[in-house]
Amino acid sequence: MIRLIICVAVVLATLPSNGRSEDYFEKAKASASVSDYVEAGRLIRLAVSEKPKDEEVLELATRIYTELEILDTAVLYGRRLYEQNASTPSAVRTYATALIRAGNPTEAVRILRKITQKNADVETSLSLVEALVEADSIQAAELVATTAKKNYPKSPDAYLAVGLLYMKYKPQPVYELAKDNLEKTIELEENNLDAHFALAQVYWRMANRESDQDLSNELFKRCLLEWNKVGQLDPRNARAWFEQGKILYLAKKFRESVGALQRYKELRPGKTGNSITNWYLGDAFFELHLFDSATVYLNQVIESIDTLKPNAYMMLGKCGVYSKDWSAAVNSYNQAVTAGRSLNQWEPTDLWYFGTALVMAGDTSKAISVMTEASQKEPGNCSFMFRFGLLLSGKNMREHSNQIFRQRLLNCSDSLDAKVYLFLGNNFYADSVLDSARVYYEKSVNLDPAPYTLNRLAETFTALADEQQARTIYERVITAGAAPGASTADKQGAVQAILRLNGFDLTAKNFDAIITRSKAGLEIDGKNQWLNLYLAIGYQGSGDTNAACKWYKEVLKIDSNNDTARKNLKALGC
Repeated sequence: MIRLIICVAVVLATLPSNGRSEDYFEKAKASASVSDYVEAGRLIRLAVSEKPKDEEVLELATRIYTELEILDTAVLYGRRLYEQNASTPSAVRTYATALIRAGNPTEAVRILRKITQKNADVETSLSLVEALVEADSIQAAELVATTAKKNYPKSPDAYLAVGLLYMKYKPQPVYELAKDNLEKTIELEENNLDAHFALAQVYWRMANRESDQDLSNELFKRCLLEWNKVGQLDPRNARAWFEQGKILYLAKKFRESVGALQRYKELRPGKTGNSITNWYLGDAFFELHLFDSATVYLNQVIESIDTLKPNAYMMLGKCGVYSKDWSAAVNSYNQAVTAGRSLNQWEPTDLWYFGTALVMAGDTSKAISVMTEASQKEPGNCSFMFRFGLLLSGKNMREHSNQIFRQRLLNCSDSLDAKVYLFLGNNFYADSVLDSARVYYEKSVNLDPAPYTLNRLAETFTALADEQQARTIYERVITAGAAPGASTADKQGAVQAILRLNGFDLTAKNFDAIITRSKAGLEIDGKNQWLNLYLAIGYQGSGDTNAACKWYKEVLKIDSNNDTARKNLKALGC
């Protein structure tokens, strides 16, 4: 009985099962063959765990993880493979590719040179050329490539090797030769994916350096046609989607780049793939003013790329400003500082944005500090300098405000100049520096004789005890406000001028002038209680009690709490 059980156990152990590594390996290979590398990665991990020394499994694992750009793992499996089998060209090439992608082309050159001493087939020569180029051994790469082309004149890979060499030639690529050899590759093998892939990149770079815009556009169209061909040959080729998206991003075709890069992200989800994609997507969505989408990818940049953290926080700050999410903007800009981007390293625009966000979030003190630095870096930012001057004036920091407004006048000349002079006048008036106030009000009036500014100028002459000059200016404002087709601002200015002149005449007891002027004012604004009040006072002063009572009552219809009207009515006994 015991022997029977042992025999059964042995038989069961040799039977295939759903969990055997051969099954995982075959499924991983099938997934990789259709470029489903995410699923292939899941399956090959199971295959490796069961057969960690199987060369076929290790070679496939190296290829899959290289494609997924999980390069530490790719190199790990590639090294295991190479340690077990350093004599098979395909195994060596697979490991070399992982090394090149991981940034160690020197080691790739070493192992490829070693294998080519025994077997210099064209595929291995192609790999060696790539490794030598990445290792900056251009002359050696050229020798290998031209030798392969000579030895294998009908081989697409030989022409591909030369094309890739000239595409990456140093100190300067030779794109025309690269193009010619890549086109020859395609002539020999119409569906050579690597050749179409490289040719798309070459056309892009040629378009980028072309000064003739029509020719540049034509080359860019050819570039897109090559990417379309790559997509037809291998719709799940993630690297092709990435390169296409990157090129469109660099060409500032942000909407198109987003489509390609998001497809890349679908093919390389999670932490697989090139994390720089998140930066391209975040920036592209920002340029498209799709700030919620930009925020998603910029946060992924912060999680995955330390060197880009400050940049991502800066862009998140801008997203907050454009979205008017002021607290989020302030938080992101503060995080940029924490991540190592000190304020003196910022672009002036970001300083202005940060200052604006701080104002809107209620931290005016810090905003002024930030905007002061911005004004020193960029005094020619006309819009922000104007707003900053106003902010300082509103906080009674008039001397600083004057400094900013004067800097603006030195660097800007636009439709806001009249207002800049006006606010300079207001600052000096508030500080009782009346002669300076008058000068700036006059400069403002010369550019724009707005009723508000004219009234301010008249007030300044009043404060300077020049009533006659003040009266002349007030009459000018009244004439403009009473004219047919006068604007609302002109009418409001005229009413204010009438009230000021009535004040002069009340002091002088010139009641007839008050009556005449107030009636004219009521033609402009019949519901103004102060015009009604002055008219009543004028009649009272001239001895017309009935008319005075009538107009005091009109005042109370407008404002029943007007103390002057109530007291005077009572005093008049009406």
